[in-house]
Amino acid sequence: MFKIAGYRSNYSEQLSPQLKWFSESQLEEIHSATIEVLERAGVRVDHDEALQLLKDAGCLIEDRVARIPGWLVEEAIRSAPSQVNIFDRSGKPAMKLESNHTYYGTGSDLPFHLDLESGKRRSSVKQDIINTARLIDKLPNFDFSMSYAIPGDITAGKGDLHQFAAQVLNCNKPIIFTSFNDENVRVIFEMAGRAAGSMEQLSSHPFIILYDEPISPLIHTYEGLSKMFACIEYGVPVIYTPGVVAGGTCPVTKAGTIVQMNAESISGLVIAQLKKKGSPIIIGGGATPMEMKTTATLYGSPDASMNYAAMTELARYYRLPNFTEAGCSNSPEPDAQAGMESAIGLLLNQLSGANLVHDVGYLDSGKTGSLPFLVLCDDFISAARYVGAGTKISRGTLGVETIVETGPGGHYLATEHTMNHFRTEIWSPTVFNRMMWDTWEKLGKKGCFDLAREKAQSLLEEAPEEPLPDQVVEKINGLL
Repeated sequence: MFKIAGYRSNYSEQLSPQLKWFSESQLEEIHSATIEVLERAGVRVDHDEALQLLKDAGCLIEDRVARIPGWLVEEAIRSAPSQVNIFDRSGKPAMKLESNHTYYGTGSDLPFHLDLESGKRRSSVKQDIINTARLIDKLPNFDFSMSYAIPGDITAGKGDLHQFAAQVLNCNKPIIFTSFNDENVRVIFEMAGRAAGSMEQLSSHPFIILYDEPISPLIHTYEGLSKMFACIEYGVPVIYTPGVVAGGTCPVTKAGTIVQMNAESISGLVIAQLKKKGSPIIIGGGATPMEMKTTATLYGSPDASMNYAAMTELARYYRLPNFTEAGCSNSPEPDAQAGMESAIGLLLNQLSGANLVHDVGYLDSGKTGSLPFLVLCDDFISAARYVGAGTKISRGTLGVETIVETGPGGHYLATEHTMNHFRTEIWSPTVFNRMMWDTWEKLGKKGCFDLAREKAQSLLEEAPEEPLPDQVVEKINGLL
């Protein structure tokens, strides 16, 4: 079902189709179930300060389990900002996280990559993060960067620092980062402050967001909350969302998955607001089911996309920004399955109005990356956004005058109306094949993956558009 908002007979702007997943009463029922879980089961909190904050706020505490009353949940939701503004590295506005504004980026921490030259699967290295960051900086439909690799060639315990440095030195777009602990988070803040120009500029114009997680089911860890508190201190937004596997770490039913994820994310929001009211927190999470035959995490399944549509609508019900995933596949390589699973997920997220959509370009159940596949995904995102923009209705697009002038039996190839509108009314990909057979054969029978690989190689050869000054690069590398 699609709901078109704001229609008027003389409406001259682009209409935006929107996917409607739940009725208002169903959203209220999910919220009530979430409150019931938090009041009856509660959440385990392995962080002394957070536990004390909950106790002082009126929660019942027993054996580090906090039972959170519904009134406190609703107070926290009211105090959290409904809009979070994110900037790029140079301080320009980049993402406004609210309503149905949708932005796309890669995921993090892939242990393997399909080598750009040989196509063979190998362990990820730091250069893969550098290459990904440079590519994301050039691809127009990607809005933010995540590392897309675990640097297997870096000493254990410092990989998160090298991941961030590789991104901030090679990409001007916003960065969603992961980190091992609050100590490393603070080093990352220092790097980001150098890139932004000062810590004050970083706080007032954040271009970084921490990706942080509770542990399912219903556990808030010391490390996770320590990292969150460090971000609150510096004014850096936090994505605090669970990554569940339905049937393994949460109920197998979609409704049960949503209730538990919501309880975990919202209880983290409560802790953040008790630490400091108005702290920017982004809810949502990774809602993948388990393949019961193989135990694989089903990144590309329609079930996951349905869960993200549900979580997105719930976030809008709360007036909070949210975090989902799409553009990913269980296929081990960029084949027809990968294209179908990725495109469907991206389209559903676009129509649902999810705010931050990550893991674009994941293959092999979230274990393998591919730079040419990212190029293909850039076209997938473009198509999803094109559909999501809807059909423009105006006197000009209705075409009455040109239909009358052309008359029965005419054609529109040479009309001024066609020349004025065809570029915006017909979607154009960059690497999809639209040639006739004979032309395609003469040009070497290249498929879209071949063209995507060539484009990735070409983009990596280009110089960065907004490089950091040499002295800033030296200071960031010095922090490593």
